Amino acid sequence: METVNFAERLAPWINPNLDLIKEVFACLYEILPMDPNQCYVMNRWLMKYGDVPMRGERPTTIKKIIEEDYAEILELTANARPLI
Repeated sequence: METVNFAERLAPWINPNLDLIKEVFACLYEILPMDPNQCYVMNRWLMKYGDVPMRGERPTTIKKIIEEDYAEILELTANARPLI
């Protein structure tokens, strides 16, 4: 059975230049604590794209945004393992 990777679908919307960032994190806060697989997916996504520079009012990365304002997301995903 294939499941939708909500974390992977939401993560690209973590962008300070968009007005959706608070809504994205609200969704992630609902999804991640309930689903260890989503934590793993988010962790992999952050490893791949978390340090990519983002342009805007001030240069930043997704990891920096999460570290500064949404640290609990990093805590939820830090030790995530794939479901076997």
